[in-house]
Amino acid sequence: MRALINAFIMHLTLNLLVFLKGWHAFDGKRTARLFLVVIFATELLLYATGFFLYRHLPEPLVQQIRVMGTSWMLFLLYSGGLWLITDLITLAVLRQLRRPLYSLRCWPRKRKMLLFILPMMLVTGIMTHGRYRFMHPVVEQLPVTVGKSAGSHDSLRIAVIGDLHLGWMIDRSHARRFVDLILAQQADMILFVGDIFDSQLEPVLQQEMDQELRRLSAPLGVFTCTGNHEYRYDSEEKIALLQEAGITVLRDSAVLIDSAFYVVGREDRVITDRKSTEEILRDSRVNRSMPLILLNHTPDNLAEEAEAGIDIALYGHTHHGQAFPGNLITEWLFEVAHGYKKKGETHIYVTSGIGLVGPQYRIGTQSEIALITVRFQ
Repeated sequence: MRALINAFIMHLTLNLLVFLKGWHAFDGKRTARLFLVVIFATELLLYATGFFLYRHLPEPLVQQIRVMGTSWMLFLLYSGGLWLITDLITLAVLRQLRRPLYSLRCWPRKRKMLLFILPMMLVTGIMTHGRYRFMHPVVEQLPVTVGKSAGSHDSLRIAVIGDLHLGWMIDRSHARRFVDLILAQQADMILFVGDIFDSQLEPVLQQEMDQELRRLSAPLGVFTCTGNHEYRYDSEEKIALLQEAGITVLRDSAVLIDSAFYVVGREDRVITDRKSTEEILRDSRVNRSMPLILLNHTPDNLAEEAEAGIDIALYGHTHHGQAFPGNLITEWLFEVAHGYKKKGETHIYVTSGIGLVGPQYRIGTQSEIALITVRFQ
């Protein structure tokens, strides 16, 4: 509850700052100021309605309020950043940095309006493109070669999906298009790398999103490991629902597929006593002469999988930052924030994920599924 209140306060603060910026920019323009008041009052009313009364409103309406509210928040953050940068640059060019507030007030009306409107137009274009990138996931093709025999299989097509985050923001309509895209790849096997659900299970049950998951099928099965969001509320109920939907949840365990190769799944790192990769292989009596494919939600210790002799290690979690500058932050935090790397003899792929948390935009990143074509030697 505290997090929600903090978000509400931050939202109000950003709205107030941007409103004052616009009020100052449209000095002497009564019609423009009236329009500004109507826009901000409407947005705040919608946000407050969704915040306090969401349990008493029809779900489709609440969903639209959520999308609009998070979109507006992102718009304010980007616009506010651009206004700050443009104002500082203009003050520096005009050599007015010593008295910035006084100088801003004394600028000609046309300059103030221009420096208010142009950043808004730029942000609108960026967000429109970001929305398109979320609504149109790419299929990232990745060929790899494993120097082991896999029984009668000389090759394998694997669909790798991360971070669906089904819940309040990613509703059944999104779940349906995600599943349609996955099935269209006609993969031999479907592998998730955690965070199939977001936080609460309530919206998944209300909208019967598990019916979409039940459509998933592949000749060699559908598997997942756990992610940190599986452990936010009702963890065992979420895992049971996945199992009932036909998705095998591997929790520090390994399964032999078609007597040819293994799929290994690790518990998420929120489980403090989870097994190491080496312990899983040993306790599951894995035959390491066969190809080993591992699912692990967070790419925080790639060396562990490489040292254990894993052939293909798959991860998610990062979203590659989801929206700029988040991509730069994840690049700094993780050895691999998104994409492919070979570490020793281990092929590593970190997917940026297909779903999202919060605003439904991909800015500087992409929504994706990965289609890995494995050739065995």
